[in-house]
Amino acid sequence: MKDKKILRIAEIAAAALLLTFIWLFLFSTRQDLFSSRRMEDYSKGWVYRCGEEKGEGLKSADAPVPRNTKVEFENVLPGDVPEGSGIVFRTRMQEVRVYVDGQQVYQFPEKDLIGGELTSVWNFVRLGEADAGKEIRIVVSSPYRWYGGVIGKIFYGDLDDMVTEIISVQTKYSRASSLIGMSGVIIILISLLGRRYRLYAWHRRLGILLLCLAFWLAGESGLPSGVVGLEAWHYFSRLSVLFFPVFLAAYLYDRWPDVWGKITRGMFYGTFLYAAAVLIAKLLGGPDLTALEPVTGVVACASVLCAMGVHIAVMKRKKEDYIGSELVCLLIAVAVTVADLAGIYGSAEQIGFVARLAILLYAVNMLRIIFTEFLKKVKENNELTQSLRRSRAELMASQIKPHFIYNTLNSIRTLVKVDPEQAQKTVYDFSTYLRSNLENVGERELIPFSDELRHIQAYLNIEKVRFGERLRVAEDIGTKSFQVPPLSVQPLVENAVKHGICARMEGGTVTIRSREEADAYVVEVEDDGIGFDVESIEKRGKANDKFSHIGLENIRFRIREIARGRLDIHSRPGEGTKVTVTFPKEERKGDECHAGHDRG
Repeated sequence: MKDKKILRIAEIAAAALLLTFIWLFLFSTRQDLFSSRRMEDYSKGWVYRCGEEKGEGLKSADAPVPRNTKVEFENVLPGDVPEGSGIVFRTRMQEVRVYVDGQQVYQFPEKDLIGGELTSVWNFVRLGEADAGKEIRIVVSSPYRWYGGVIGKIFYGDLDDMVTEIISVQTKYSRASSLIGMSGVIIILISLLGRRYRLYAWHRRLGILLLCLAFWLAGESGLPSGVVGLEAWHYFSRLSVLFFPVFLAAYLYDRWPDVWGKITRGMFYGTFLYAAAVLIAKLLGGPDLTALEPVTGVVACASVLCAMGVHIAVMKRKKEDYIGSELVCLLIAVAVTVADLAGIYGSAEQIGFVARLAILLYAVNMLRIIFTEFLKKVKENNELTQSLRRSRAELMASQIKPHFIYNTLNSIRTLVKVDPEQAQKTVYDFSTYLRSNLENVGERELIPFSDELRHIQAYLNIEKVRFGERLRVAEDIGTKSFQVPPLSVQPLVENAVKHGICARMEGGTVTIRSREEADAYVVEVEDDGIGFDVESIEKRGKANDKFSHIGLENIRFRIREIARGRLDIHSRPGEGTKVTVTFPKEERKGDECHAGHDRG
């Protein structure tokens, strides 16, 4: 017997190594391959002017500035400005002009931006020896009230060194965003691979949601736009926040449709219509994405509160094995992110590293849960495959009935003398019956119902030769255009003949029906034979792991596991039996998981 402690210790060691690698990836020291000196904080000594208001230092975000109002910041450059020096500062959604001794040396934007919206930007202002000791003036203005007049810390030093330093610092934020996105991609891949193992579609919705969060955080990573353009970073962030509630609602509704289902469904359509309205307004020249940022933020916060409510409701119902850890990680991520956003709102700062780690914690925990489920499903699928093979073997063995073969051959021998034409027909039906049995030994999981029906008719034609007027057959076939597991209906007909009709001296009628319903195909096999007590048969079936009538439990198992169908038996002693088999339509339309080991 395996020592489970070994497996558990190995799993813990692997998890610890993974967490160590992630920590090292985020925090390890990088070599400074380019910088010759560090950049200096140059935020002191500035004087700002906003209309009639004046003050020292960089203006505080606590005093909002009216839209399109110019705010000026003045200072004097050092007496020694080496060639290649400069100043660097970050602004959000503002026009920027920089003057040295009254002459403009920098402006943002230099040209029209895609979409016409101002973006966040690192402003790199190059200076030279001739600028030493001169007055420098920064003028900013914003069409958005909550961003006006606010700039980040100002740094002074060698411009190339500062570019390298900023990229080095901001890459830390980008790494966390990348790991969140990688978690989403891995979850989507697991979901796609898991289609053959009947994993839930909500895994893909969660992966998309994490990718949306990753794009948002990437847009807020504060990296200079050397490779990715300014507009790309900007719209990554804005569009991701806009559609985040849509993807969140889709995930919640897909995963738990019976928990606040009406609310999450309404939230999906409501947030989707809001996102569509915002984009249409943008295209028609109305308010842009940044102007509607406060409303979009409220919508996003409301959707997160709804998500927390759904998780709490699920935990109370104890519907999920891992919902406790999932809820804890969600609460941590929400609390830290909201606190971080509240602290930087209206400033030139980006979302902090702690908030990114909190979201990454949630993403990694969900990846752990889904990967654990995936492994569990793989194991269950392997066990199911073995069970289906045993079931097929047992069913094939039950179809090899020497007495039926001997009786049929004897009937044919008799007919050859008295009715050669009927003997010829019976030989054809017998060969059809045997061929169908042999074909069904193969690996096909599904066959057309018309093939199953042909097998049934061949069997009934043979039995009518044997039993004559005692066996009557009625058919009401409404549709044949669907698929069923082989030998899923024929044994039911054989059961009706052998244990229902032929148990009565006067015989009876076997009726076969098929019909199409809104969401399923239904097949019924009914007889007016002796009937039986269903409850007593099921009790015996549970005791013996099978029903006594040609392995009905075996057939029910195959219908359920291969076609996701259902077999129902209605019978009473002396009143006949009716067996109804329901095959859901959705399993016939592209859901490959119902026959994973054959079609996946």
